[in-house]
Amino acid sequence: MGILGTQWEAEYEGHKLVVSRNELTRGFKLEWDGTDIAHRRWSLVGLGELHTSAEAKGKPVDVKVVIYWGGASEMDGKCLITIDGKELDVKHVK
Repeated sequence: MGILGTQWEAEYEGHKLVVSRNELTRGFKLEWDGTDIAHRRWSLVGLGELHTSAEAKGKPVDVKVVIYWGGASEMDGKCLITIDGKELDVKHVK
């Protein structure tokens, strides 16, 4: 993890998704092509879920983000992004 935050990236049908977690503000957010489409704060250390919708190819899609404990091997945690129930390939970038 960066000193105070972590970031993951994924792509879906030409759209860029970025999930950023900030330990200082105790929150995380989902950006779709640079626009914040969902965000929240958490009560426990850096874990939680976001659930929202977005538009791809002119149709609405169901987007879900889950940040969960990754175990000792992944102290930053893991990020799972699904769109309409299909898991995306997510890259830990920061």
